[in-house]
Amino acid sequence: MEDKLMKKFRKDHLQGVIVSVPTFCDDNFNLLLDRQRTHLRWLIENGITNGLGVILIAGGSGEGYFLDDDEWFRLAEVLVEESQGKVPTMIGVFETSARRAAEKARHASDLGVDYIQMAPPHYMGPSEDEVFEHYRYVNDSSDVGILCYNIPWAMPAPAYEFQATIFDRLATLDNIVGIKWASDNLTHFLQMLRTYHDRFNFIDNMHFEGVFSHGARLGMKGSIDLDCNVAPRLSLKRMQLLRDNKFQDYDELELVSRFDPGLNFPSVQGPMMGEGTSGKMKLKALGLDAGPVFPTQSQPTESDIKAVRDVYQNSGFFEWVDWNQSIFDS
Repeated sequence: MEDKLMKKFRKDHLQGVIVSVPTFCDDNFNLLLDRQRTHLRWLIENGITNGLGVILIAGGSGEGYFLDDDEWFRLAEVLVEESQGKVPTMIGVFETSARRAAEKARHASDLGVDYIQMAPPHYMGPSEDEVFEHYRYVNDSSDVGILCYNIPWAMPAPAYEFQATIFDRLATLDNIVGIKWASDNLTHFLQMLRTYHDRFNFIDNMHFEGVFSHGARLGMKGSIDLDCNVAPRLSLKRMQLLRDNKFQDYDELELVSRFDPGLNFPSVQGPMMGEGTSGKMKLKALGLDAGPVFPTQSQPTESDIKAVRDVYQNSGFFEWVDWNQSIFDS
């Protein structure tokens, strides 16, 4: 009974705007924890609180793949200290070793982090049994809510992608409450959501692929959000439109604020090793400078950043931006 109540509690709080925050660093890649704290407080003060969102640190946009263990532990501590129970917390776990992933999960739980976002192991292409055993090992070794991350683009070909069979097996694990969901196949994306939305909280990770409100119509509970780092009013507006079933209004706002700008972003040196390149480029274009991209991801050029800024200016996006870098000075 206690496990069922905890699972319900975790599902009830895994919803809304899932803010993937950047990791702040100086030009030598030393963490700037004072800036990290300031930004976290600002997000909470601007409405990212219980029932409305979750703050994710060391995720994709936080360059979790490129952090050393000490940096990861320090970020987890800062997140818990600044959230103070006002907003659910999450941290990214990207490990090939299930033992190492479980150790991080236990540490997160001991600190009071509510969820981990955990990717499947990937070195060579894993089998379904190996993916399930990775999640089962961490589930059985720790007591923290788990958001499973479907990342077929991060695998060697042929990529591993969550199918119905793995969903059935993951549903037997008590700590797994959500799926961070994207797919190159739109039919598969919608079919799995339609079939399993009662078992898991699906979190949308397909903003730029033209899904619009289709995910929410079929039971999506929240979405990964980079824009919220500078424009929380916009993120909360989008969420409220979905909760009010104002799907046409949501689609119109999504079209002008995310989809159309995405069509015009410059390509940055071809395929990228991590999300740090595009994430920090977009945030810097919007006025939030979190520092350079962690090695050895491609550093966006000033011309790239200017081109993105021009796209946002033309879209009217800056009407929603409330962040100002002078907040750090105050």
